[in-house]
Amino acid sequence: MRFRKNTITRLNRGKIAHNLQMKELKSMKRELFSSKWGFILTSAGSAIGLGNIWRFPYLCGQYGGLSFILVYLLILFLICNPLMVAEISIGRTSKSNCVDAYKVIGSQVGLKHLKIWSFFGGWFAAFGVSLCLSFYFLVASWVLYYFFEAVSGHLMNISHQNLTSEFENLTKSFSIQISCGLIFLLTTTLIVIAGVKKGIERAGLYLMPLLFVIFILLCVRSVTLNGAQKGVSFLLTIDPQYLGFTDNGFQIRPLLETFSAALGQAFISLSLGFGVLLVYGSYFSPKENLFSAVRHIEFFDTLAAILSAVIIIPAIFSAGLSTSSGPGLTFISLPHVFQNLSGGYFWALAFYLLLILATVTSTISIFEVLVNLLIEKLNINRFKASIFVMLISGFAFTMVTASFSGVLDIKVFGKDLFTLADWLASTYTATIVSLTMALFVGYTAMKVIIHNICRGARVSDAFTRYFLVTLRYIAPIGLSILLINAFW
Repeated sequence: MRFRKNTITRLNRGKIAHNLQMKELKSMKRELFSSKWGFILTSAGSAIGLGNIWRFPYLCGQYGGLSFILVYLLILFLICNPLMVAEISIGRTSKSNCVDAYKVIGSQVGLKHLKIWSFFGGWFAAFGVSLCLSFYFLVASWVLYYFFEAVSGHLMNISHQNLTSEFENLTKSFSIQISCGLIFLLTTTLIVIAGVKKGIERAGLYLMPLLFVIFILLCVRSVTLNGAQKGVSFLLTIDPQYLGFTDNGFQIRPLLETFSAALGQAFISLSLGFGVLLVYGSYFSPKENLFSAVRHIEFFDTLAAILSAVIIIPAIFSAGLSTSSGPGLTFISLPHVFQNLSGGYFWALAFYLLLILATVTSTISIFEVLVNLLIEKLNINRFKASIFVMLISGFAFTMVTASFSGVLDIKVFGKDLFTLADWLASTYTATIVSLTMALFVGYTAMKVIIHNICRGARVSDAFTRYFLVTLRYIAPIGLSILLINAFW
């Protein structure tokens, strides 16, 4: 029995060594970003999506302006920065897809139960981005439709009373949503087929500067509107009740709600827990400074979020509208603002073009996670993998749209498929993946990850302690609060 056990052990070790050798050979041929800035702008493009442009301002309006922003920035520093470093490092160390990355690193450190880590860290991420693709193209269809409405000038002629019915009619139109969504799907597929350098990186390098130019133009116009000062003042004022300091003394519930909203927004905004940063990290040269790259990504993403708030909140205040209307900010309230602006046609065009650029850079990244997985799991080329993901995403998008528009009466747990997919992806899958990632690096793979980071940057003892404490304790506690609050 002992001889048999030792033989099996040697065979398993030999199999692991063989797999690692094969992985190393593949990584030698792996396409990489051509520069650090290519990686930074592409990753920032993934992060700067619709979640930044309409969701962040909406949450600022709902949770007390500067109160929410301060909690958000604290979360970025305490939790998200180490998690970003960890996720990118897992990809850069393993040079693998989101599922096999845990197996590769786990094998290097002699970790057992690799399938469990891969399931919760990898397959959950793949499931999460699949859910994202199913509903993201639906939201993208609204953006493209309103861009066409802005180009035609029709948007400027809809009465304020009919703006709500205009959006409601769009959400009930299966054909319009499918047509516009498929344009986005085809565009995303063609860019991803072109490859990492010629497609994904090139799109980031060209689209991101244009996106920030539009951001700045819209910001300048927004803060110069009549009555915009009230919106600016709102963004610069702390409302203590959202930090728990109410008229009845300190209460933990309001603070937990603000914390959960800010943490959830940070994960959506930075694309944490979806496998995007892991896959992009696998295309990032180990010679580059990872700390510098992460700081730049966080800076651009946070800048985009705050600029979005500066664009939308003052404009909403100037028109005397509510700041807490969710997607209605983008498709109901803002068209009313544009109608009352001098040069409103141009500003509406610029705003919806901004949304298109942000949407494309985000769909590219989540699309690439599944393409990368299929390429390595099925050993097929990029073209075939991209077409396969396009077909599956197209089918899922069609089902979600049919359920949301009422063409098919499909409900799960009392929710239509759009609401269900959004709820599962943003609340559960990303949180579980991030929790798995924190525990994996914090308790098992710390030495391997630190070694990879050190190849392109100096790592101080202070950072190592901060990195360790955050991944072992702070991040798991914060993520557990987010999960508990979702059930509460």
